[in-house]
Amino acid sequence: MVGLEDVKPSYDEWMYWAQVTIDRLGTITRIYAQPPHPEVSLVEKERQAKLSDAIAIMTQLHELTDEHEFSMPKDALSAAAKEEQLINAVVPVIRDVLNRLPTWSEDMQSLLKSTWSSECAGKLAHILFCGPEGRFSEGIGSGMVENGRLPASLFNLVDRELAGGERAARVEKPRAAEKHMRREELAKLWGKKNSSFLRSAGRMD
Repeated sequence: MVGLEDVKPSYDEWMYWAQVTIDRLGTITRIYAQPPHPEVSLVEKERQAKLSDAIAIMTQLHELTDEHEFSMPKDALSAAAKEEQLINAVVPVIRDVLNRLPTWSEDMQSLLKSTWSSECAGKLAHILFCGPEGRFSEGIGSGMVENGRLPASLFNLVDRELAGGERAARVEKPRAAEKHMRREELAKLWGKKNSSFLRSAGRMD
């Protein structure tokens, strides 16, 4: 039986993890923009530069997914080709995110005065580092792939994509759904359908 690791991620998987990445980047940019503690370890110029970089990457990822969602053709063959274009455009952005996550995590630990492990300093830090609602695979953790969580989830996603092979099938839309579901709805649907995978993915701590 072909396992999940033996096929390229589906469009829905890419949408799910792109949305997760955008959500974590939203928190990172807010913390860079307005650190919660008066003692800021980063020099102002450096903090503003890192804020600009994080915003640029988040915006790029947002615009890529929005552009394809709003221009998705109605016929299946054209839609499939459009989905492949989206994935090809998103992969290098996610790889860039992977390269930056260790620095982002280090900065967030400093600005939030929190460790990245389960003993986080407050709810915001816990969601950022450990993921929302116990979904450890969605937290940025240490930013290092070897420590699991979102870095490992994204690394595995890219690794499966670059390994080639057949693409995983789309999640079937429920009959009650609108013909053109929003990408956030598709992402949530994929997450619901694959909840057991999400609970275990990247949990190496």
